[in-house]
Amino acid sequence: MSNHGVSSQESSAQNIRVSPRHLGQMRLADFDPHCFWYSVALGFRHPFDMSMPGILFNMDRFEKLLVEAHFDAKNSAPKWLASLGCKGPASFPAKMTEDIPSLGLTLVGMPDAVFTKKDGTLCLVDYKTAKCKGADDPFMPIYETQLWGYARLLESSGVGKVSSAALIYFANTLSDYSENALDLLTNEGISVPFEVKIHEVKLDVKALDPLLEEFRRYADMVTPPEGNLDSKTRKRLDALFDIEFRQRGNQKTIKDLEYRDTATMNFIMQSRDREQRIARVRESFGWENELADSMPPDSDCRPAAWDC
Repeated sequence: MSNHGVSSQESSAQNIRVSPRHLGQMRLADFDPHCFWYSVALGFRHPFDMSMPGILFNMDRFEKLLVEAHFDAKNSAPKWLASLGCKGPASFPAKMTEDIPSLGLTLVGMPDAVFTKKDGTLCLVDYKTAKCKGADDPFMPIYETQLWGYARLLESSGVGKVSSAALIYFANTLSDYSENALDLLTNEGISVPFEVKIHEVKLDVKALDPLLEEFRRYADMVTPPEGNLDSKTRKRLDALFDIEFRQRGNQKTIKDLEYRDTATMNFIMQSRDREQRIARVRESFGWENELADSMPPDSDCRPAAWDC
């Protein structure tokens, strides 16, 4: 793809914007190419995205403020962060981009925090309000790819050389107080305990190249690939399409009934309404049955749709 005669600003405007998180989705064990194609086609603006709960957003913000406040007050990292060799916070753009003209893509990312090290290199961290499951975390491929992408953006933006990266988990330990709940009671309310665990991630910035090429391939597909017919997301997507097709069928039926007598039309429409009510009841039971699976006791928050 040639950009001859086109300014960098114009070129960027013509590129598809992609975040490291989007690239990481292709590395998930349950990745479904069919559903991913629709995500790319929609610009990852899914019709029924749920926003991050306010308490999680505030926790994420507080975690960053807490670390920054410790450096300001004590000129050192908190003890649980010391193992990473962080000397102090590094300055970096809040939002970084890198144009990739050969693929017509623009990589976009917003790191949580970057720290300088004694040797002058950088340590990149990403905060997670969740329990640390280490390599067993089903979302680890996304988290790793996020850090790889942030490292690439930091270096391409001239911030510095990234030599290490880690996930910093803030996990509440409320389950430890199930038999002593009153220990958390305060005069003003309750005190929620948290523990911090660090999971270091091996940087592999070059691994982004094939992911970027694969993303471009999906973006250029005219129709979606077959994908995994058994994936939960695929079944829900097919159900959504089925509802749309039935609705269009209803509209056609109404059109066909325009010249029927009123009694016949009312009978048919009442029958359809009854069938729809039964279907809604059946689907509600499906939602209730899946609730336990989607919210286990140690449930983590899925990566938010807007999380870069």
